[in-house]
Amino acid sequence: MPFTPGFQLAEALDLLAMCANVEDEATSPIPPVPPGWTLVFDSPVIGTFEEKWQLWRNAAGRWAIVLRGTVMRAGSIFEDLISILVGAAGVITVGPHPIPYRFAADTAAGVHLGFALGTLLLLKDREHGILAQVAARGIAPGDVYITGHSQGAAMATLLRSYLEYAPDAPAGCAYKTYVFAQPKPGNGHYALDFDARFANAGLAFRVTNSLDWVPQVPFTLEFLQDVDRPNPLSVLASPSLLMSLLTKLLERAVDDARSLVETHARAHLQEKVAALARTVAPEPVPAAALLSSGFDVPVLHSLAFASAGTEVALIGTPPSGDEGHDAFFEHHTTTYYRLLQAQLA
Repeated sequence: MPFTPGFQLAEALDLLAMCANVEDEATSPIPPVPPGWTLVFDSPVIGTFEEKWQLWRNAAGRWAIVLRGTVMRAGSIFEDLISILVGAAGVITVGPHPIPYRFAADTAAGVHLGFALGTLLLLKDREHGILAQVAARGIAPGDVYITGHSQGAAMATLLRSYLEYAPDAPAGCAYKTYVFAQPKPGNGHYALDFDARFANAGLAFRVTNSLDWVPQVPFTLEFLQDVDRPNPLSVLASPSLLMSLLTKLLERAVDDARSLVETHARAHLQEKVAALARTVAPEPVPAAALLSSGFDVPVLHSLAFASAGTEVALIGTPPSGDEGHDAFFEHHTTTYYRLLQAQLA
């Protein structure tokens, strides 16, 4: 049966329970495996970003792709920190190897580079990747939930976009997306592209705890060049000297911040893009050659990040006792699960 549009609490709780189980969170109690669902595939760790995903199926024949969130290891944390916006459609070039990708139709759309690379690694691993497993298990055509928590929420959002636009996406599948504690996956134009395609149809939801800090990052800086034109400032024949000076200073600050992140990230990113290039090269390529070949991505001179998806708001409850010493207390899947049950049941 086709998915019913609209937020369904039972669906959200089942998928959040899967997110908690793939993360194997230390906090307890971890929600039990939802009844009627069976784990079909549990990937190994993929790539140097510590990526991992699972495939589930229920008694009604529906599938669920579950992407793991951040784990406390360097590669996984580094993915979160690559807060550079790149074009939502373009080519990552690693030496002689082009890797085309597409997450949006809007030419002004941009996506978070770290989350985009992680999503592409999960998609394109030749043996354990999402595209390989979907093809091997005959999922298409079929009804597929897409879900993730934290870092996994941002990547699940990008995954849904990829499956809409990419030529190698499986044909004939219907999708419904629930994500939890989503950090911002792209810019405002990416968010609008995502919402127009999926949220407007009632098939894409983003659950946020009001006291969780993770959905507030990456930090967003929006300046004149990020605002759509025409606008009152862009059509003024002679903007004030003060406004011109302020705009130049702010634009310089954005470029300096972006350049600082890019410069410090490039050496670490080489290993990540080399791993991605190995998955798409038509024949085996020596790792050393890819590690020394350099890479190029379509970087945007902007830090205007935005959330994507229809928001379902939960009002957080302040921690007490030892909970107050846990900087991630409001972010845990178990906290979200408790708030969903208490506020939306």
